[in-house]
Amino acid sequence: MADAALVLQWDRVVPGREQQALSLFGQALEYYGTLQSDGAIESYEPVLFDPNGRDLNGIIVIRGSADQLDALRRQERFIDITMRATHQCEHFGVINAHLEGQLQARMAKWAQIISE
Repeated sequence: MADAALVLQWDRVVPGREQQALSLFGQALEYYGTLQSDGAIESYEPVLFDPNGRDLNGIIVIRGSADQLDALRRQERFIDITMRATHQCEHFGVINAHLEGQLQARMAKWAQIISE
């Protein structure tokens, strides 16, 4: 089971770049599907949000081991996709997330810190 994730987040598409962004979204999902089939990541899940008054319209959660995700961040195609997304979407970002064992370790560390 995955103990880490990358969360790719974005707000709205930059006006005039809608077609580029739509194409990139499809290319990214195809790429993540290939990574999953090849065993380079455990899974991925795209999520779109209803209008909510926030700066967040969607995310893609990519799950895997910390080593898998570290390697992914260095792949040229991943770098290309994230750089294009930064150009095409407002507030695009990639966030490290902690799941399962990593989550438990982080919470144990937090409990230790607040008890000092």
